[in-house]
Amino acid sequence: MALTRRNLFKVAQWIFAAAVLFFAARSLATQWNKVESRLTHIQFGWEWIAAATALILVTYALLIEAWRRILEAWDSHVPFIDAARIWFLSNLGKYVPGNVWSLTAMGVMARKRGLSAIAAAGSSVVMQTVSLATGTAIVMITGAKLLGQPLLVGLAVLLLAGLLLSAPRFLPPLAIWLGNLIGREIAPPSVPAKSIWTAAVASALSWLFYGIAFELFVRGLLGGAPGEMSSYIAVYTAAYILGFISPIAPAGLGVREFTLAAFMVQLGLANEADAALVAIAARLWLTIVELVPSGLYIAAGPNRTSSPT
Repeated sequence: MALTRRNLFKVAQWIFAAAVLFFAARSLATQWNKVESRLTHIQFGWEWIAAATALILVTYALLIEAWRRILEAWDSHVPFIDAARIWFLSNLGKYVPGNVWSLTAMGVMARKRGLSAIAAAGSSVVMQTVSLATGTAIVMITGAKLLGQPLLVGLAVLLLAGLLLSAPRFLPPLAIWLGNLIGREIAPPSVPAKSIWTAAVASALSWLFYGIAFELFVRGLLGGAPGEMSSYIAVYTAAYILGFISPIAPAGLGVREFTLAAFMVQLGLANEADAALVAIAARLWLTIVELVPSGLYIAAGPNRTSSPT
C-alpha cells in the first residue's frame, strides 16, 4: 500500500510539473519579442554583477561548510577543499531530470574518497530538509512584510525560531520521510543538536545572501532595482523552492523562471519584458557561476586523496 501511495504521489508530481513547464514555456515564449527588443538597450553594470557573483560564491562556501558539519555526525571527516569538490561535482546531477542523481553522485564520490556513501547522502538529505524548512519560513517572513501585516511577520519570526530550536527533534523522521519520497532509504543517526542548528543558521543566511545577490544582479542587468530588498529575497527563495520540488524539471528549469518572472511583475519589481529578461539571464548567470568551479575541479583531475576503486 505504501509503495502504491508513493508511486501515485510521484505520478501526480510529474503531471503537475509537466503542466507547470508547459505554461512556463508558453509564458516565456510570448515575452521573447519584448525581451529581444529590450536587449538592444541594456548597459551592463558589471560591478554589481561581480558583487552578486562574489556573494553567491560566499554562499556556496557557507553551505559546503554546513554540510561538512552535518557529515561529522556520521563520524565522517573531510577537508573543506575535498568537500567542495564532492559538493560541486555531485551538484551537476541536478541538471538531469529527477531529484536523486545529485545524491547518487555524492554517494559514489564519497565512497571513492573513503567515506561512507550513506553518510554523504544522509547528510545531504538532512541539509536539504533544513534548507527547505528555513526557506519556507524566510518566504513567510518576507512575504508577510510585503503584505503589510506586522502580526504575520511576528508569527513567522516565531515560527522560524521554533524550527531552529526544535530541529533536532523533528528533523530525523522528516529526513527519513524525504529520503523515502525520493527513493533513498536513509536512516539518519541521532544528529547532534549543535550540527543541526549550525545547518539551520547557515541555510537561513544562505537564503538571505541569495536574495541580496539576486537584487544586485537585477541592478547590474536593468540599471536599477526598484522595491525593497525583502521583495527580492521572497521572490528568489519562493522560485528556487518551487523549482527544487519539481521532479521533472532539471535544476528547476522552466518552473523557477516562470515563478521568478510572475512574482517580479506581481510585486512591481519589473514589467513583463524586464521580468522575463531577468528570469532568463539569472538562469544563465547562476549556471555559469556553478559550472565554472565544477569545470575547474574536472580539469584538475581526480582527487589525489581518493581511495582506489
